[in-house]
Amino acid sequence: MTQTAHKQRLKPANQTKPTSAATPKAENEVSANIPEISTGKKKKRTSLDADTSTEPISNKRTNKRSAKSELNSQPLIESGMGVICSQTKFHDALSLVSCATPAKPTHPILANALIIADIETQQIHLTVTDLALTIQASFEAQVLFKGEITVPVEMLFEIVKHCPNGNIALSSQTQIIQLINEEKQTKICSLSLSDADGKYEIRGISAEEFPPSSTIDATPIPLPTTVFKDGLKGVIYAVSTDENKYILTGVHIQLTQEKLKFIGTDGHRVATTELSTQGIGRKPRKQVESSEIQFTIPGRVLKELARNLDDSVEFINLLYDAQSNRLGFAWQDIILRCQCLEGTYPDCEQLLARFSFDREVILEKAFLVKALERLAVLTDKKEKGIYLQFDGSLQQLRLSIEREFGKGDQVIAAHLPSEMSLNIQFNLKYLVEAAKAIPSSAIKMHLQQSDHPAMLVPYGDRPNPELQMEMRQFLLPLYTLNA
Repeated sequence: MTQTAHKQRLKPANQTKPTSAATPKAENEVSANIPEISTGKKKKRTSLDADTSTEPISNKRTNKRSAKSELNSQPLIESGMGVICSQTKFHDALSLVSCATPAKPTHPILANALIIADIETQQIHLTVTDLALTIQASFEAQVLFKGEITVPVEMLFEIVKHCPNGNIALSSQTQIIQLINEEKQTKICSLSLSDADGKYEIRGISAEEFPPSSTIDATPIPLPTTVFKDGLKGVIYAVSTDENKYILTGVHIQLTQEKLKFIGTDGHRVATTELSTQGIGRKPRKQVESSEIQFTIPGRVLKELARNLDDSVEFINLLYDAQSNRLGFAWQDIILRCQCLEGTYPDCEQLLARFSFDREVILEKAFLVKALERLAVLTDKKEKGIYLQFDGSLQQLRLSIEREFGKGDQVIAAHLPSEMSLNIQFNLKYLVEAAKAIPSSAIKMHLQQSDHPAMLVPYGDRPNPELQMEMRQFLLPLYTLNA
């Protein structure tokens, strides 16, 4: 006990007194790192020597741990947006843009929505992209502080969907962490949502990583919404879903001074719709009168456009940049951008000009569609054909289908030449889709013989009789039957 106390009293005195060791300081530090193994034959080290040699190393390691811990526990926090918005407007905008979210994102950022709070316009801008399609929707909000962040679309949509009607408060923040062994900073972004019942927080990704959205440098061409939607509905069903037929997965559009033409085909059927563009406006007329504008838009893009374009919108603005082959549609507070398909679209008009038709049959659309839908329950993956037997003497059309597991027949009235007798077979799915796409109370079917295509055109009353429209649906038969 006496010896231990003596050593403790000597320690402070020696720490203030300079040492007079003959070995250099480096040698003392090396000797301090040698493990304490055998002390029998070597010079016995005093506790004073051990203290002076090991203390610098111990302190250095402790300082590293404390510095790293301090940087990790006290990150720099940057405040972001501060917004109060309507739950209804937020939900509607998210519902619209979410359709551009890819099913299997190739990068986590593509599963996110970019949220920008614009304090100057007092608006929230939502943007979602899968690189081929970009949709931006804006809505009014009370923006207290500007900011931007990206968060998962699906999670954000579900939270906002279940929030009660009223206002939602949004705020974002970014934690910046600088690790001691890394040069770059780590950013942790989060978005907080508060409503009358609770509060949520979503981890996000910095808006800097979101793909840049390039603007389309082109003069807007306003098109009547009714004209555009009616033309689109007549051909969108006919595009191919086979990615190997890349160019056929889109709708080809031709715009001239007076007409807007849509063409769709998958190789087995062709649909064309040509409409008058009267009422397009003076400025666009000057732009398109000298030459024809044509491009091919992905079918998926047009389906989303038709689904979200409300009938209350009078005009939709079309923007096309031929150099970048990019296209945009703008209406109200919505902007849709996409890359047009590359390649030469087949000349369907030249192909169909080889066929002539000298037989005409008039059918009531409602009766035809109903009969086809009833017989469709007997189709299977192997056989999808349906037989059409035209009988002029009875003024009727018999539709029949026969399979191993069952058969069915439907007879509907038809107006056709009394001497006409023709049997032909079509793909039932193609026939019913073509019939549904025709916007009239009756359908006129042009025929020649069993190995020629049939052409279906509108006949009778139409919803928009004042609209000048020429629509044609061509179907190739499955195979030749004996008449």
